Amino acid sequence: MPGLIAAHLKPWIESWISDNRMSLADVRSWAVHPGGPKIVSAVGEALGLSAEALAPSRGVFAEYGNMSSPTVLFILRKLRAEGAPRPCVALGFGPGLVAEAALFV
Repeated sequence: MPGLIAAHLKPWIESWISDNRMSLADVRSWAVHPGGPKIVSAVGEALGLSAEALAPSRGVFAEYGNMSSPTVLFILRKLRAEGAPRPCVALGFGPGLVAEAALFV
């Protein structure tokens, strides 16, 4: 999965976010579902995200592990508690490499 994310995520997310009249540079925080460390790293590399941008996802994974779908909610809760700026993009990945995204403005 990390290879597929690295190859296909950026064009997809750029197209999706432009439908919302935004660019990647406009996104101020990220909630990346940590299916595992390699997934988070692949997202970071594909989108050019800093270690700081991925810290909430890595922190939740380190504390709780991969809790399946609810994991991204824990990341969003962490971002909210930290007063993370918006807009925020939440990303999740599923079997067969289904990607889902939500934009919080």
